[in-house]
Amino acid sequence: MTHIGRRAFVLTAASAALAPAAPTPGWAQDPLTAWLAAHAVRVRTTDPADEKFSDLLPLAHAIGSARIVQLGEPSHGAGTAFAAKARLMKFLHRRLGFDVLIWESGLYDVALAQKGMEGTDDGVTAARRGIFTLWSAAAEVAPLFAYIKSSQRGPHPLEMAGFDMQVTADGSMERFAQDLRAFVGALPDPALRQQAAQLADQAIAARARLVATKFAAQADLDALIVAVKDLRTLIFGHRTGFDAVQGYIQTGFMDHAIQNMSADAQMRFDAARAPTDAARESRRDDANAANLRWLLDVKYAGRKAVIWAHNAHVMNAYYAPDFHAVHLDAAPGDMKTTGTFLAERYGNSLYTIGMTAFTGEEGFAVGGPASPIAPAPDGSLEARLHGLGLSNAFVDLRAPGRPAIPTARIPKFEANTVADIGRIYDGIFFIDHMNRATRLG
Repeated sequence: MTHIGRRAFVLTAASAALAPAAPTPGWAQDPLTAWLAAHAVRVRTTDPADEKFSDLLPLAHAIGSARIVQLGEPSHGAGTAFAAKARLMKFLHRRLGFDVLIWESGLYDVALAQKGMEGTDDGVTAARRGIFTLWSAAAEVAPLFAYIKSSQRGPHPLEMAGFDMQVTADGSMERFAQDLRAFVGALPDPALRQQAAQLADQAIAARARLVATKFAAQADLDALIVAVKDLRTLIFGHRTGFDAVQGYIQTGFMDHAIQNMSADAQMRFDAARAPTDAARESRRDDANAANLRWLLDVKYAGRKAVIWAHNAHVMNAYYAPDFHAVHLDAAPGDMKTTGTFLAERYGNSLYTIGMTAFTGEEGFAVGGPASPIAPAPDGSLEARLHGLGLSNAFVDLRAPGRPAIPTARIPKFEANTVADIGRIYDGIFFIDHMNRATRLG
């Protein structure tokens, strides 16, 4: 890992900061545009293959001593954002020592993907064992998977984890059933082993019935919830015995994975009956935040981690029930995001980067039509950065003297007006023209 002194950061940041190149009349009466002209840092490229990181050094100065960085994205079909994040991840690993990448994908599933990275799989094959195909099938992210694979052979490997309570890859639940039976079957006490095995079998069978009925049977969901509750109670009551056999970390991991099995089934059961609502998404983000706290505080305690997710999950704000408006403070019925849970817990140890765009298109890597992104409205953050002639830029919202930024595309491509987006994100990565994600191969 390369270490860079504070003086180099400051000098590089000063040289990279943009001066207003062709200022227009009236800028002196517009403090925000003048501040952006002075502080927006031009990013040379979003190409992950470009490893000349001098243009990204101001990000290191902005992140400072933060141990956790969140990288958002305005859409799961924002290909240019994927590429930018892949390049940022390589920079954060190589230059700043961030050696854990936590995906918005299944806790258990990404553990399988990481095993593939450590084994004989190539990077993409390993990723597809657990990471949503939104990313594992995207050409823009493939260079990052290759980089992660190559790092496993080096002195400073980049390790992957997942924080989502959902099942995110085909076949992972079948593998989990095997691992769960092996987990309880290793107990030396015959009576305890039998009791734990019965509860595990009850949970596995109930979930299998739910899948067979397309999550239509309330009785099977109830049976799963009860079996999971009783199994976790048993683990908690005999934690010392489980730890002695499995180790403290593995027991904690399996406890979270067991809990996620129930939470995922509940969400799928609800989804079969009604469209997504804020209450359901709040439950998901609550469970995801619990997974993240365990990963950050227990499994990877003291290590520097990057969280890869949608803007809507990383933002320190509340999403209105209609999933359009954004509130700095909770209103009745709002979705409480993972980012609000993390901001409450980690404070300045957390640095969150939201991604946004002026115009372009979006579309899933796995297929489907592209959707146009209309130009951002006049007066918005994106329109101001576009007016400065920037193709790609980073803005540190913690920088001193910043005027309030009331209007920006948060968290997707709709312009929202709040008192100040500096309370929602710590930094902004701006892309003038977004391209859709493309399917690998």
